[in-house]
Amino acid sequence: MRHLDSGGKKSRGEATLTVLQKLSSTFPFSKRLTLRVFAGVILLVAIAIIALSQLRDNSSVYYPPPPDAPGPELVFPNLSPTQARQIRKSVTTLTPVEKSAFVNAVNALQSTYPEGSQLSLYEQFVVQHILTMGFRQRLGATGPARGNPAHSYPAFLPWHRQFLLDFEQALQTVDASVTVPYWDWTDPEALNVMLQADFLGTSGQGTFVNVPEHGRFEGGEVKTSPFAAWQLNETLHFDAMTLESLGPHLLRFSTLPPFDRYPLPQSAIASLFKTDNYEVFNALLEGALVPDKTSDRADYVPGWALHAFAHSIIGGSQVDWTDWTQGIAHQTDILGTMDSIPCSPYDPIFWLHHANVDRLWAQWQDEGHSGDRFYPASDRPFGHNLSDPMWPWDGGLSSPGSYGPEDANLTALFIAPAPSKIVRAQDVLDFRQLGYTYAGLADAEAIGANSNP
Repeated sequence: MRHLDSGGKKSRGEATLTVLQKLSSTFPFSKRLTLRVFAGVILLVAIAIIALSQLRDNSSVYYPPPPDAPGPELVFPNLSPTQARQIRKSVTTLTPVEKSAFVNAVNALQSTYPEGSQLSLYEQFVVQHILTMGFRQRLGATGPARGNPAHSYPAFLPWHRQFLLDFEQALQTVDASVTVPYWDWTDPEALNVMLQADFLGTSGQGTFVNVPEHGRFEGGEVKTSPFAAWQLNETLHFDAMTLESLGPHLLRFSTLPPFDRYPLPQSAIASLFKTDNYEVFNALLEGALVPDKTSDRADYVPGWALHAFAHSIIGGSQVDWTDWTQGIAHQTDILGTMDSIPCSPYDPIFWLHHANVDRLWAQWQDEGHSGDRFYPASDRPFGHNLSDPMWPWDGGLSSPGSYGPEDANLTALFIAPAPSKIVRAQDVLDFRQLGYTYAGLADAEAIGANSNP
């Protein structure tokens, strides 16, 4: 228990005693009130005071504003069509040459090991994503960062924007022409394009799963793919629910019910764009919370939508079907690589998936939500305010604790960015200043001829 012992301030225990002394002197107690009952009252009041104090001190607690929360006055971006930018394209529009270049660059990262590293360049991105799950004090996390730096908090979008940019720049050290394409979840052709044997590989084979009221479905190891020969590091490739190994091969159970509802409806995206509040947009796009349609009060319930749902379209997941039919998201088993969120970057489809997340944010920004007034400036857990450094681009300010399979020391495997590389949410809000845009946005057509030959 923390005590305040400076400046004449009282500890919580002393403050509690003072309160109780005042109570006893103010209210005459009946003779029928025994000493045991009085002691019980004292205990209950003390517990309440301490609990409220601890809740107030827990700066990692975060809940987004209600779905109907307003946003600031609209601000539209000032576009500079002549500025050199690369264009991230829909996966359905890639040429055979572009597909091959992307695959070759990904394979090059997986086969290249930095000096002294046990992990490949590609696996460094995997372990970085895993370590975001270690920011809990009970796991031994240190520094001011509070809450997961990359998930379930306001920095979900800016963190992944920088993560995706770092990965794209790593690909470009292999082939400068490569950009990360995006997977538009509403495009009926996109899934089939990705899951070609000569591109990102097919769904898995060799393992059969029974889905109640739906039948028997096959998934498992991805055997037909440019990445089929990968030997995944089992210390990194694990089930997020059990922390047990998922094995040495990429796993997919694509479109396993209930995640066979593809493509996602355009109405789901349209609903997302109805809000002018960044934190609402961020939470709804991440998809672990959805608006509560059963209540008259604007609030959320746990959900499985958009970004979260698309993870499971590829990876596959088992759910409690009784709960699911009642609108309750209750996962019972993780099946594939993409469905185990910590290690999901091991599946190359992850990058196309998150390029679409970033594209939707970029589109929302272009539609009147440009600039820093839409991002929370203060009063959020550290790492999630506008000018807070985000781990791991924080110069070593914070460190994750021990997370992952038993006896795995993942922090020792991670090569941190240079201490001089500091990235805050405010540094990545303007994606065009980062050197890229997306096909379909206002400036893409004007610069297309000069960007991607």
